[in-house]
Amino acid sequence: MKASKAMALLMTGILAAPLAPTASALTTASPGDLNGDGVCSTADLLLLQKWLLGESVTLEVPEAGDLNGDGVLNGTDLCLMKRSLHAAAGRLVPVSDPAGLLTAMGNALPGDVIELAPGVYDYTACEGAKRFETAAEGTQQQPITLMAADPADPPVLTGTGTQTGYVVHITGDYWILDNLKITTSQKGIVLDNANHTIIRSCDIGNTGAEAVAIRDGSSYCLVQQCSIHDTGLVSPGYGEGVYIGSAYSTTGFDYKCDFNRVEGCIFRNVAAEHVDVKEYTTGTEISGCTFYGDGMTGENYAGSFLDIKGNDCYVHDNTGYRNGNSKIVAAFELHEQVSGWGYHAIFSDNTLYMDRPYGEMDTTRPMYVVDGWYSDLTVKHNLVDYGDGLSEATEDCYNAKQVTFLDGE
Repeated sequence: MKASKAMALLMTGILAAPLAPTASALTTASPGDLNGDGVCSTADLLLLQKWLLGESVTLEVPEAGDLNGDGVLNGTDLCLMKRSLHAAAGRLVPVSDPAGLLTAMGNALPGDVIELAPGVYDYTACEGAKRFETAAEGTQQQPITLMAADPADPPVLTGTGTQTGYVVHITGDYWILDNLKITTSQKGIVLDNANHTIIRSCDIGNTGAEAVAIRDGSSYCLVQQCSIHDTGLVSPGYGEGVYIGSAYSTTGFDYKCDFNRVEGCIFRNVAAEHVDVKEYTTGTEISGCTFYGDGMTGENYAGSFLDIKGNDCYVHDNTGYRNGNSKIVAAFELHEQVSGWGYHAIFSDNTLYMDRPYGEMDTTRPMYVVDGWYSDLTVKHNLVDYGDGLSEATEDCYNAKQVTFLDGE
């Protein structure tokens, strides 16, 4: 069927598909949020259009697209989504220079789409500017989007050195950062009190310390499909890929950073933990990520892909490669920095290539899949390779006070 004919049939409702029941955990997603990223946007519109035309795409939350409630996804739902997005749309703000970006971010209104032309955006070129920052807030229906005009040629947001500063600092809710390259500063992206913010398809690297910091009361944020690399170039012990929350020893921050997600990201040459989940945080989910351990330095006790000090974390469907790095002593670690925190984590369907069954720095220490001797764990169908091929991680692969095994399917 030709595309034009298919589109005509789709819009008249002849092409349709009944909704099948789903076991998705995201059944409470916002109307129209087909990809499960927390908002209904043009990305969901394009996804539905491709799906209805029979293209090979996946709807993470198909029931969210049934906008008229008839149990069928068809052209009517597509039209309703277009109408909803049109009503919610704000201004299109084209930007082509650093000063324009500072102004657009500072003056952003709900629904704005700030579209960056290809090029280099150096905040130090603007007199007095310390970073690209904003306190503007979007809403659930009208998030503020900062995006590449051409995803194939993403704009480069940069400082001039890795010793100090942030590249992007957001202190308002409901932002979407899409297809940006963030480079050459002490920290890449910092979210403070920036709930429901999405960092998607960004390249973030060449930082003196961590690449992404989600802190000071920022909850329900998503870091999705990002390339995170070359962190800790100045302070290796603080060179995390994604840092969620704040250490109890710091002051001036709201420690409660809950239900944040890191999904489908690739981590390379990260000096400290790839994701560090701090105490007082709850419900962090880390899924579908790939960890390459080559760059880990072991400084500041960084000896695993993930260091979890919060509660109720869900770690699933990730792949980790130790790649012979002697500083890595376990795939995942739990620590009780504060009494009562670092408990109830779930580890499911992860695949870990740990190279050897025992550590190199301490040849008596097992190369655990999860090391959290004081804690309780729930595990399901994790695979580990200690140099002889992948096999199911057994009880001796976990160091914890209590390990609950769930049956795999």
